[in-house]
Amino acid sequence: MRAAFFGLMLVIGMNVAARGEERNLFQNPDFTQRTSDGKPANYDLNGNVEYRYLGDPAHDTAGWGAALQSLSTTGGDTSGSVAQTVNGIDSAKGRWFRFTFRGLPQKNFAVQDGDLYMRVEFFGQGGKVSYDAKAKEIYDQVETARRDLSVNGVNRVGGAEVWQTYELEFMLPFPQVDQLRLSVGFEKGAPTGKIITEFFVTDFNLTRIDEPAGTPHPEASSAVVPSGQLIPIGGRWFYAAGDNETEVPRLFNTSNIDRLLYHDNIYSAPFAGNTTAVLRAGDLDLNGNVVRIDQLLDDNVTITFDSTSMIIHSHNIPNHPTGKFPAEGFGGNPNSIQEQNETFYIPFNPQPNPRHFVTTTDNSNHALPMGPIGIAINGVVFFNPFDMGNQDATNLMDRCCGHPNQDGVYHYHKYPICINSPWADEGKAHSPLIGWAFDGYPVYGPYESANVMAKDVTGDHALNAFNMHYDPERGWHYHVTPGRFPYIIGGYWGTEDSRDRQMPPGRGGPGFGPPPGELMRDRGPN
Repeated sequence: MRAAFFGLMLVIGMNVAARGEERNLFQNPDFTQRTSDGKPANYDLNGNVEYRYLGDPAHDTAGWGAALQSLSTTGGDTSGSVAQTVNGIDSAKGRWFRFTFRGLPQKNFAVQDGDLYMRVEFFGQGGKVSYDAKAKEIYDQVETARRDLSVNGVNRVGGAEVWQTYELEFMLPFPQVDQLRLSVGFEKGAPTGKIITEFFVTDFNLTRIDEPAGTPHPEASSAVVPSGQLIPIGGRWFYAAGDNETEVPRLFNTSNIDRLLYHDNIYSAPFAGNTTAVLRAGDLDLNGNVVRIDQLLDDNVTITFDSTSMIIHSHNIPNHPTGKFPAEGFGGNPNSIQEQNETFYIPFNPQPNPRHFVTTTDNSNHALPMGPIGIAINGVVFFNPFDMGNQDATNLMDRCCGHPNQDGVYHYHKYPICINSPWADEGKAHSPLIGWAFDGYPVYGPYESANVMAKDVTGDHALNAFNMHYDPERGWHYHVTPGRFPYIIGGYWGTEDSRDRQMPPGRGGPGFGPPPGELMRDRGPN
């Protein structure tokens, strides 16, 4: 039985973008290295651009990057860009690439004619010959977020002013290309009034990908099948085996996570790029000690499998900017982010629970326990919608929609826009997978199709009160609902793994409840 379970191999003849990714080809991708004159090493800044710490150091843990500044006191247009040249491109290793960065538009940032862009320019002979260029306008992504996700913010506003991933996939137009120049910039800045409005840019990433057969993006209408040998693991999981491999690895980590594939309407590698994180200075380590120097956690997320479940081991450190915790001032979150050591079990084949029931708006029926109820693909846990006082907790978040509780567990009560899902969610198709509830059912982003949020779908395909519906490609699945209770899930549609119930229950919310010494865990039903 076990041999059949792990030994069955499928040999199929198309490619998938998830396989074949290599290291980041950018130098100084997080902008932290600088030259003697205080400029970011390896980057060129042109026009209205400022290199600095992005955010308020008293409130944000954001890192360094470039602020594109739109300012016009004379009525003239403003422009600016940040760029890096990448040398040594070898087309023999593959001609397809994915360029991404993390960006945050400030409230009043605006451009005319959609002139906010990502661009790649192609050169040969070490930069002596210019071949071509490809650009992608991304201002519509900013506007889409402002239209659809503002309600995901504090007091139902500001939810679009968060860090998001922007991407551009491209192919080398000629095999002679050996140099790329990649940039993010804007033209025709159009601020209102005599103020500086900014678009923050950081975390440049350039990786080589396999040729995307059939364009394997969320907008692909038909299933895409990977090349080579696929070993079924269980449920929707497969291992993209290499030559002469006949078994699934016992452990998936940074070294092989891009070959762990999930199949819904496409094959994707949801954990790729999501297994490492940085334990920041000021956070707490596993022993509760204050971290003095940033520490890379190569094993922030690791994956194993048994015969019935995917097993996720997580240190629960977010891989994106966060608020600064403990937060200063009256009403601020007094808790620190602390490294965890947790294991979660996600069933392969979840089944509806005939006795399931939906949470009430005051948590009076305890349909969902306090503490973790699911997990995102970056290893950070989902909580139910409530804080310790059974009040709506979603207004007490940082700009990536998370915060720590009294136990130092950083968590999400609502759609974590900053999450690095397999592709940037541009609202042009069904959203990608972002995690799982502990009953085994997958959680997807907010969109059902192009410009249609799942929460707005009516008729037979509308979400039920669990934030759940069915389609033939994904089966039963949850959608997050920005600005609309219950935000992530409204109760377990199925039955959570009993091993997850054995975890310490945790406490919801950031801790604006009883004074120290009077805190009590709200365990909820087990």
